Amino acid sequence: MTDEARRAKLIGSALGLGYLPVAPGTWASVAAAALYWVIRASAGAAAAIPASALLCLATVAVGVGAAARAEKAHGARDPGPFVLDELAGQWLTYALFWWGTPVLTAALGFLTFRFFDIAKPFPLRRLEKLPDGWGVMADDLGAALYAAALSWVLGVGLLAHLPG
Repeated sequence: MTDEARRAKLIGSALGLGYLPVAPGTWASVAAAALYWVIRASAGAAAAIPASALLCLATVAVGVGAAARAEKAHGARDPGPFVLDELAGQWLTYALFWWGTPVLTAALGFLTFRFFDIAKPFPLRRLEKLPDGWGVMADDLGAALYAAALSWVLGVGLLAHLPG
């Protein structure tokens, strides 16, 4: 394996996170949710929202090129160990959704993002067909839009039913 292929696999796997056994995308989402929670719990929503947006943008900027190289290195389209797309999608969810306590926001954003990332409702499957690494990243960003919207609906619904 060439050094370039090794680097592509390391970067695309988020420094090895994508090689964790069983559901590497879920582990990447857990890592993103944990980082969001730390930022939100320590600095508040006012800092967590732009931090999540910046993390998403930086991950997309790296991820598009890394996805194309990782596909070549793995010899597969959207290889399982490539998890930068989950990180970007999870962070976009948090950039667009902030409700309740840090734990509730992190949990609800995580659950809704994973649901839509796995279910891939229309038109997410079509987004996967975009060229040059964009398809790998775009379907997760689309899942994040769905997740943020559903999180707001659920969050407001839960808020309306909480005592006090």
